[in-house]
Amino acid sequence: MENRLAAFRKLPLRAQLALINSTRDNSVLSQNKEYLDNLERIHAECLSSATPEQKIAYEKAKEHL
Repeated sequence: MENRLAAFRKLPLRAQLALINSTRDNSVLSQNKEYLDNLERIHAECLSSATPEQKIAYEKAKEHL
């Protein structure tokens, strides 16, 4: 699982959000609360350290997901 989380951290913010949403929608993966919590925690960390330009692009993309 550590390898998956490390790879997830390297994804663009929009891809992270898409993966979180698809994990929530997956009947098997959504049962793994720890995994989903880790994805959300990493996503929040990445979002908090994003540049203003990255945050703007993220907010625009969020509207389409």
